[in-house]
Amino acid sequence: MDKAILAQAQAKAIDSIQAAYHWTAEAFVRSHAEKPHQWEAPCDVLNGVPLDTIIRALYIGYEVELTIEEKLLEIYREGLPCPTTPTEDSAFREGMKKACEIAGIKVKWSRN
Repeated sequence: MDKAILAQAQAKAIDSIQAAYHWTAEAFVRSHAEKPHQWEAPCDVLNGVPLDTIIRALYIGYEVELTIEEKLLEIYREGLPCPTTPTEDSAFREGMKKACEIAGIKVKWSRN
């Protein structure tokens, strides 16, 4: 069975609930199964998450799936994946900056 794929907010919600209540995985699963829409903000991101996803996240583990915004910012910050000239890297970053702006993401110009 594969790890669950969660959004960052869902992963944070699971971690914060477990930390706050000191629940075992079993207690968490029981609670979610009994009232799958019980969670209040900021943990309301778990409302409607399928029970099998919660079970896999708690017993097998989870991976956090980045949002498109997070992916674009990560690529922008990293620059080109291979050694390049300063001009190539600068052009790449300018292109990524434009892509981020089109997506409504504000970034500061960085010359790393």
